[in-house]
This record gives sequence, structure tokens and C-alpha cells, in this order.
Amino acid sequence: MLRSRALIIAAICTLVACVVHLAYGPTRADFRELIIAFTVAFVAYLFIVRNGSISWSHLLTLAIGLRIALLFAQVTWTDDHYRYIWDGLCSVQGASPFALIPEELVVSDPQIFTPAHFSKLNSPRFYSVYPPVAQAVFAISAWVGGGDLWRSTLALRVIMVAFDLVAILLLGMLLAANTRRTQLVALYALNPLVLMEFTVNIHTEALMIAPTLAAILYFRRQLLNASAVFLAIGAAAKLWPLFFLAWIPSQLGIKQSVRFIGLVLGLFIVSWIPLYTTEMLPHFSSSLALYVRYLEFNGPLFEGLRWLFGDDVVKGTGLLSALTLIGLGAYSLFLLKTEHTNWPEAMLWLLAIYLIGAQAVHPWYMLPLVAFAPLTGWRWPVLWSLLIVPTYLTYASEPFTQPYWWLVIEYCVLAIFMGWEFWSKRARSQPAVC
Repeated sequence: MLRSRALIIAAICTLVACVVHLAYGPTRADFRELIIAFTVAFVAYLFIVRNGSISWSHLLTLAIGLRIALLFAQVTWTDDHYRYIWDGLCSVQGASPFALIPEELVVSDPQIFTPAHFSKLNSPRFYSVYPPVAQAVFAISAWVGGGDLWRSTLALRVIMVAFDLVAILLLGMLLAANTRRTQLVALYALNPLVLMEFTVNIHTEALMIAPTLAAILYFRRQLLNASAVFLAIGAAAKLWPLFFLAWIPSQLGIKQSVRFIGLVLGLFIVSWIPLYTTEMLPHFSSSLALYVRYLEFNGPLFEGLRWLFGDDVVKGTGLLSALTLIGLGAYSLFLLKTEHTNWPEAMLWLLAIYLIGAQAVHPWYMLPLVAFAPLTGWRWPVLWSLLIVPTYLTYASEPFTQPYWWLVIEYCVLAIFMGWEFWSKRARSQPAVC
């Protein structure tokens, strides 16, 4: 007993030490140091989860404490937050973030949109692609920061952490009847990639997860209007939750399905009104199209098809989008015929199909899958949260070059593990949550 307790304490200390080191130590260019610390953190995390001796209150204390410990880290693994704050400054100044590109603003108003801030942006020639809820969070952060990048970043981080903690509590509520609740929630709450990408690197997927989990919870309680409202909020933070509507017709009658889907889409559209300009839709759609067609990073289907057929057949041709839509459509038809699939599992596979067909799959993109994993019994998203980290090797030298050898390892190992999970059917033994 004492030995077991000592081991769990040692694992917790190791996890804390490694995650804090990752946050305050290596940049994304320091690949060897980054991957060693992350791997050790991940092993400690798995030991804590599998040991099962940590209590619910201790889990919450550890999850909150870790996030507080990371609050003041510099953001060195990404530069996306500079665009978040830039968009927030637009809103604070009473301008739509979709009206002008940064190159125009830095010339027209350099006192607010400073050249120093502009030089840090990774997409200065593109209009914003972030939906209204994300824009509202950016605006609050920029307003609190008063134009200072560090204060704005800290404000943004506090908001992201708040959303992340709400997601943990919602997972606890969804799994309240499960005797393994603490272990299952720990899969998300203590995941090193979740800690790094949401608390340190402040990516906006954190804004989507909590509302989506709330939508599941209220649907489970048969409060359909509340569920639709929260799903609309999730979609207005990150567009992906719109995919999740594909499950609704398999559970509700035609009249209720139309009402639910209509409410979600109606609220989603209304959320754009405060940002509206006559150029908003063409500007947003043009940047989104460029992003979907030309940004490339770790996309499994894209890289496979490009290796077989070359860039001319795959890149920017719409082939990937067509294949992804076919996949999503086929799975949606499967859902109509399989009424026993629960919503979290449908969400997991709908998003997985989209990511498989995407040209760019950055590490933080797959983290909603880690949030759905405790609710479904599937564990491959947890493995992927380890396998995807070496893609940061892309930034180890300039010009940036993807580690194509690792992409082969990443997706082969992931495919084998997914196949094993399908074969064993262990995931199917988990009780449905709605």
C-alpha cells in the first residue's frame, strides 16, 4: 500500500515537473529536449490514470494546480495568439476583423496596429477565419490588455483555462454514474498535450469543447432547446460542431430534428450579426478556402494521395474536400440506420473523418477527440495525442520541413492500434452517456 502510494506521488511529481519544464523551457525548435520531456510526462500521465487510486477531489486539485502553474509561461510553440489579439484589437476599435487584412491596418493605423505586433503575425495577408465566440474572447482579452501583448495574452490564457476547467467538470457530470469516473476524466484533465496546447499555447479548440459537452449533457437530460443553444455556441467558437448535427435525425423525429437543427443554425447565424459588414462573407470564405486548400501539415490522406499521384492531382483541386464529404455523408447514413450510437461517439468519428481528410492536422486539432474518448471507450485518441507531438520536428530548422518519415510511423502505429480496438471490441463495452 505504501509502495503504491509512493509510486503515484512520484508519478504526479514527474508529470508536474515535466509539464512545467515544457512550458517554461524548450521552444518548438528544441526538438530533442521537447520530445524527451513530453514522453516522460506522458508515461507519468498514463501511470496516474491506470493506477486508479487518485480521488476526484485530488484530480481536480491537480488539474487546477497544473493550469495555474503554467499561467505565466511564454508562448514559444506557436504564434497564433498574436493574430487572436490582433483580431481582438479590431473589435475593440469598433472594426470588423473581417473587413481589412493586417497589411492594410498596419498602414492606416500604426499606433494601434503596431509594426512590432504586425511582424509577429503568421498570416498578415489573410482575412480572419475565427468565428464570433472566438472573436468575442479575443476582444475581451485585447480590452483587458489595453494594447499590451503580454497582458492581453495572459487575459486570453485565463479565459481558455476557465473553459478548459468547465470541460473537466462537465465530463465529471456526464460520467457521474460511472464507477471509473475519476480515471476517465483524468484521460483529458491530465493529458500533457491538452495542458500545453490550451493553457500554454492557448488554441481556440478549448472554446469549443466545453459548450459541446454541455450540449451532450442537456440532450441527455432531454432539454433539447438548451442543448441546441450550447451546440450553437460551440459552432460559433469553432465550426466543427456543425458536423455533429448529422447524429440528430437518428434520435429525433422529423419535426423535432428540424426544430433542433434549425435552432442551432439560426443561433449560429445570429451570432455573426455584431461582426457583419458587406464584405464579411466573401472575405471570410476566401480565407477559409485558402486555408483548406493550401495549408499543409500532417494530413494523412493528403500526404498519401500526394505521394501516389503528385501535387497537381491533390493540392487545391477539391479532391480531398470531395472525399471528406463522401466520408461524412456515408457515416451520416450509417448513423440513420444505427440508432444505438451515442452522440459522443458520433462526434468522435465525424471529427475524425474530417481530420483524416484535412490537408493540415496540427497537434491541437485532435484534442476534442481526447475530450470525447472518456465518453466512448475508444483510446486511440489518447495514443494520437502522443504520436502527433513529433510533428513539431517541422520547426526544428529553417526553412520548415515536415518529418515525412515520422508521418509514416505516426499513422501506421495509429492505424494498427485502431484496428486492434475494433477487433477487441473493448470500446463497445462502455455504457452510452446519451
